[in-house]
Order: sequence, then C-alpha cells, then structure tokens
Amino acid sequence: MQMLKTGLRIGICAGLGALAVPVVAPLALGAVGFSAAGPVAGTIAAAWQASIGNVAAGSLFALFQSIAMGGAIPAAGVAVGAAAGAAAGAAAEAVERDEEQ
Repeated sequence: MQMLKTGLRIGICAGLGALAVPVVAPLALGAVGFSAAGPVAGTIAAAWQASIGNVAAGSLFALFQSIAMGGAIPAAGVAVGAAAGAAAGAAAEAVERDEEQ
C-alpha cells in the first residue's frame, strides 16, 4: 500500500509539473524581458540580443522569443517540468517517511 501511495504522489507531482510549464515558462520569460513584440528595451533579454547580434534560427534565444510570442513549448520543456515535479514528489515522500520514524 505504501508503494502505491508513493507512486501516486510522484505521478501526481509529475503531472502537475508538466501542466505548470506552459503557464510558468511564458511568465518567467516575460520577467526577463521577452515579450510578444520582441525583447523589451533595457531588460536581460535585450542585453542578451545585443550581445549576440544576429539571432540564429534554432538558438536558445530564438526558442525563448518564440515561446514568449505564443509559440509551442517543445516536448523537452514539458518533460523537464514533469521530471522536476516527480523529483519534488519523491522528496516530499522521503521527508514524510523521515518524520514518521
């Protein structure tokens, strides 16, 4: 029964992590200056763009700008969110087990 509870907790946390990525990623990118209209002047995103000159298609900067403009988040980003959620669930389970002992 404990194993089922642990698996369920980790699975739920992984699902929540995957679901949070499409919400959190655009907010985080907006916080550093990526916007639907392009990098906002005077922000980290603008400084980054100024430091690289011409932005290459497929680069990390281009990906971030695409996401900020409403583009799809790659499956790898959702997988990272799921993995982070699963790790958080496993950590919470370990803490709970330690407290019970």
